[in-house]
Amino acid sequence: MFDNLPALAFAWPFGIFVLLAGLCVGSFLNVVVCRLPAGKSIVTPPSHCMVCQAPIAWYDNIPVVSYVVLGGRCRRCGAKFSARYMLVELATGLIFFGYWLALVRLGLRPEAESLPVYGVYMVLAAALLASAIIDFDRKEIYTGVTNFAFAVAVVASLAWPAIQKASAYGHQLPQWTGWEHTDSLVQSLVGAAVGASLITLTRFLGTVAFRKEAMGTGDAYMMAAIGAALGPVGAVLVFLVAPFMGLPYGVWQVLRERRRRSAEEPKCGTPALGHAGDREALQPRAAVPHKSSHQVVPAEEPQFEPPPVRIRFGAFLATVLGVLTLIMAAASARPEWNTRARTLLAMGVLACGLGFYLLGREEDRDREADEAAAREALKKGGQAAKSRGDATKKAAAEQPDDSHQVPYGPFLGAAAGLVMLIQDHVVAQFGPGIEGLWHAAVGA
Repeated sequence: MFDNLPALAFAWPFGIFVLLAGLCVGSFLNVVVCRLPAGKSIVTPPSHCMVCQAPIAWYDNIPVVSYVVLGGRCRRCGAKFSARYMLVELATGLIFFGYWLALVRLGLRPEAESLPVYGVYMVLAAALLASAIIDFDRKEIYTGVTNFAFAVAVVASLAWPAIQKASAYGHQLPQWTGWEHTDSLVQSLVGAAVGASLITLTRFLGTVAFRKEAMGTGDAYMMAAIGAALGPVGAVLVFLVAPFMGLPYGVWQVLRERRRRSAEEPKCGTPALGHAGDREALQPRAAVPHKSSHQVVPAEEPQFEPPPVRIRFGAFLATVLGVLTLIMAAASARPEWNTRARTLLAMGVLACGLGFYLLGREEDRDREADEAAAREALKKGGQAAKSRGDATKKAAAEQPDDSHQVPYGPFLGAAAGLVMLIQDHVVAQFGPGIEGLWHAAVGA
């Protein structure tokens, strides 16, 4: 009975309700963003001031309103809260309201005028927003957030096939099993596998080409959640659109890096020599004694290590996954392929997806163990270096700056948000050309 939105959902009061619900969800996302990276529970303790630890009363915890009324400060101690808390709440509320306005009120995508479709899209949008903020802050994605969106999308696809129909090509599900609900479930899982495999292959090829880790495994988990909600077609579109979303940020980072390097280079001209140390600093490098304390030893170039076996094996599975996906597309287009063959191929895809998930979890465990060991070593090193204050500061200053790294998760999320709005229009523009190439390739 939830397949179609009731007439009440088209009224403006329902839009106001959606806006308020989005503000509340944004308040919860603030808790997730702050506590999850710190390893704290998102349930307990209740919201409190980080300075005086005083609990925040319910009337001081109203999204946006309380921040404005209190001037962004704690009522008890006066400590200032970051404006990002209010901005996240406001952004989430506007996202909820904006998608309601576009999909429901204005009918931008008629096939998405369904309460389950809107609900899954908003769960995905909230998860992507939280992941984007964490990724910008810490350059990593926490899979607990994306896995929740993945689980919601898969379960909802089984209950309401309209979710996968909204994003399927031609709004028709392939006959995977012969029953609409299980067809929708398989379509969701195939979308997750396609999305994750695209990132896995890109990560592997980028690592080999650039001789350093190109992307993180968290991006693959994010694309799996996107594919589970938007299906294979939506996952491919998000993968193609995301680089254009990140292009302005990448250009800005390149320009910023160039400015930083130019600022570090010595300037031309001879400064006034007021001290002997100034004259000594301008002496040629050859004039400096070999054993002088001024001698600078160039740092060794980091050695490239080939990807571990599990990464190469994961890329192989992803390749097999892509081939099976193409075969299944042909199976759905060729009526002479029977249902049993399509079912077996679908099981093969799901097996590959499961293998990728297990490999990814193994890598996550290894990464967490390495991070724990690094933190422990840093803690011991810090305790041993307390008597070397200046040396410790110098060592910290010499650590490599990774601020130029581009977090890819936010741009995947932005691309997914765009695809949720205009997927039908994009497919309508390129669909005839794709169909022509497909019929020419299969001889249909």
